[in-house]
Amino acid sequence: MESQKHLLAKNMAFLMLVSPDSNLAKLLKFCLATKITGENPGKAAENMARELMEKPSSLPYWTQDVMRIDNNYSTEEWEALGKMDLKDTEGFMNTLWQELDNLNF
Repeated sequence: MESQKHLLAKNMAFLMLVSPDSNLAKLLKFCLATKITGENPGKAAENMARELMEKPSSLPYWTQDVMRIDNNYSTEEWEALGKMDLKDTEGFMNTLWQELDNLNF
């Protein structure tokens, strides 16, 4: 339980540093709108997140895979995806990386 509390505290601190209108916030809102289910959802979610970090150019396809994982495309997922405005994936991710660098976490 203590390790879970520590993880929660770190994640809360991280979230408090993210500007609400940033690309990073848009990606996080999308992640919050999704639901990963199955046998080991924590591991599946971590693997999917790592896939995006390793190949950020796959962002449009990655979002579809994440939305599809529970076989349910929710309104919240579509709204969060729309707010990401992924017309320029490379630009979106470059801005996101810069925002991440600027967090001073």
